[in-house]
Amino acid sequence: MKLYYRPGACSMAVHLLLEDLGVDYEAIAVSDEVLASDEYKKTNPRNQVPSLATEDGLLTESVAIMLYLSDQFGGNLTPPRGTWEHGQMMMMLMFMASQEHPAFAINMRPFRWTDEESAHAGIKAKAEQNWLACLTRTNGWAEGREWLVGDKMTLADCLAWVHARWGLRCTPKTPDGFPALWALANRVDALPAAQRVMAQEGIKPLA
Repeated sequence: MKLYYRPGACSMAVHLLLEDLGVDYEAIAVSDEVLASDEYKKTNPRNQVPSLATEDGLLTESVAIMLYLSDQFGGNLTPPRGTWEHGQMMMMLMFMASQEHPAFAINMRPFRWTDEESAHAGIKAKAEQNWLACLTRTNGWAEGREWLVGDKMTLADCLAWVHARWGLRCTPKTPDGFPALWALANRVDALPAAQRVMAQEGIKPLA
């Protein structure tokens, strides 16, 4: 398998899962030039990451890739299907992918949503409000808990780890405004699999 990633992007959650599973894969960092190329569009039609090349074909979208890998290889990061914990994990993953991630993306790059430059400031301000509201919810899930679901780490923690890092680029920053989420991210940071991912991607530890 081949994972196409950008350092610190949502692909980092998939990268963490691959390391935790201990499966054979190749991680390929995608440069700005490659990402924008017509050639890479064959790997990801939206010129985005992550993309996972498998023997059966290509997969995109971080949550779909993580669920596929968990179904394919097992591991310890997915509660059994049909359990309350699995439903909670899915709720959190869907929320982070469909609401939290877009709010951050719109805040950082309002030009992707309109060519009207006079509208960028308003779009950015509203997106930041939505981003902080999303982090408030995720932080609430993390309060008083070691992990987001049940008594052990799940795929939801993988994605929350990445989003907590993104929160360093907004105000209030994650450590100040969302302490429970920040503590969770530091717990993930301390895991050997996460440390291997950071080393491969050239990402500094949080602490």
